[in-house]
Amino acid sequence: MTNNKYDIVIIGSGLGGLTSGAYLAKQGKKVLVLESHNIVGGCATVYKRKNVKFEVGLHEMDMAKKSREMKHVIFSKLGLYDRINLVKLPQTWRIKTESTDLIIPEGYENVINTLEKEFPEEKAGIRKYFSGLSRMMYMIRRVPYDLKFWDYFFFPVTTLPMILYQLFKQKNTGEVLDSIIKSDKLKRILNINITYYHQNPYEFTWYYHACAQGAYYNSAYFVKGGSQNLSNALADIIKENGGEIKVSSEVKKINVKGNIAEGVTYFDKRAKQEVTVNADYIIANAAPQIVYDELLPKGYEDKRIKKLKNSVSLYTVYIIFKKKFSELYPNNAYSTFISTEKKLNTDFKEEAKGQRGIPVEDRNFVFVDYSAIDSGLVEEGDNRSFGVLTGPSFLDEWKDLSDEEYKARKKEMAEKLIDRAEQNYPGFRDNIEYYEVATPKTIKRYIKTPDGTAYGFVQDAYLKKSRCVRVSPTVKNLHFASAWNFPGGGFTGALLSGYFAARNILFPLKPYIVLRFLLCAAVGTAIGTAYQWIPALINLFK
Repeated sequence: MTNNKYDIVIIGSGLGGLTSGAYLAKQGKKVLVLESHNIVGGCATVYKRKNVKFEVGLHEMDMAKKSREMKHVIFSKLGLYDRINLVKLPQTWRIKTESTDLIIPEGYENVINTLEKEFPEEKAGIRKYFSGLSRMMYMIRRVPYDLKFWDYFFFPVTTLPMILYQLFKQKNTGEVLDSIIKSDKLKRILNINITYYHQNPYEFTWYYHACAQGAYYNSAYFVKGGSQNLSNALADIIKENGGEIKVSSEVKKINVKGNIAEGVTYFDKRAKQEVTVNADYIIANAAPQIVYDELLPKGYEDKRIKKLKNSVSLYTVYIIFKKKFSELYPNNAYSTFISTEKKLNTDFKEEAKGQRGIPVEDRNFVFVDYSAIDSGLVEEGDNRSFGVLTGPSFLDEWKDLSDEEYKARKKEMAEKLIDRAEQNYPGFRDNIEYYEVATPKTIKRYIKTPDGTAYGFVQDAYLKKSRCVRVSPTVKNLHFASAWNFPGGGFTGALLSGYFAARNILFPLKPYIVLRFLLCAAVGTAIGTAYQWIPALINLFK
């Protein structure tokens, strides 16, 4: 048994943990990151098959314009723009059925013009929809730590009413679309990528839909060489600033004295020994259910978590193509959502039933063709390419199968999906060199999340019950940074949660808001009484 003292110990090296660790290390804090696997990254990783990099989780990273994009703040402060190569995607996405082939470009006005051309009778609703996205993007443009002074000063007038409106109205995506759009097909097109967040638009909060879509329609990027490069860049920042990262190190418990977290005990798989380290703060880059049920002593449970629902998960069919897909289909989009004409034109209210009643292979799915950009996943000179078929799924569709049944079911699903892809891309099947399948069961085995979801809690409310609090209400000095916390799932959510956890440790949010409020009040008072003190000041110097 050895004892070491750190400022912060971070459990897990997903994007939330790495981002918080990188920011804290750059601020001079002594950081230790503990990762149970032999590489960092969580879902932001790659692995190799047949000398081709398989991107585990990143399809595309949404990116709003700089004035409304917190990732820009994070990337700039951490110097990530100099460490990774972001490849801009050529369009937002494509939607294909038997008779519909619609490419959604990037840029609000371009998207609006495309949709108005397809649905001229819905011009007013389309404009209203994008106006709503724009307002939401303005509302969430910065966390309080990064608002400039005058932005903060006028916040009660420019932004607070919008936040309160969303908080008390709690509108879901389905009801908003129903209120401004008549066409069921257009509603489905605007909601085509719900797979990334939810399974039911009538439960999915409008706030989250608008924030995500508002960024995607502006632009999106891929990390050249795969998301592992982003994880590695964050890990390098930690190490270059005196922090430590220990892989193959599985945390067994969080040590608590009274109600204060004092450190952790982990098992070093390489040295085959338990190690205890002490810390001023613990950041859990892990599902809060695991933290409370498995890592903390009994009696510290956060009962609110029991009331929350876990989000939808997904399957992925990873494919190596014999020839670059972009050469066979040079006009193909990077991301193509494949549906059916019947599905696109069905009453949108049918979506309230969710996805569970639909066979996995019959649900909408997305084909990501990484050869449509310079992805860096295939070596220079290799004419093969990589792609994935991905769609919504649930752990209970897989978990009770025997090993043989599981293998057979994965193959059956993959073959049916490939058949559907073949209908849209003749020659698709013949161009496949190799494929393998991941399911929610795979995700649960790898990152241990409840129900095998990568998206955290279901996004069914705004600033309320939809996600775990960022700071434990039962254990002092225990913070959370993952897809399970504010602002939610996905690469963007994980990055922001890590940054926010780090800032909150350096300067707790509530005192920070109070301090800035008092400063604004002082400035406001000075401005309001200027007609009195300015003449007096002038007279003083006469």
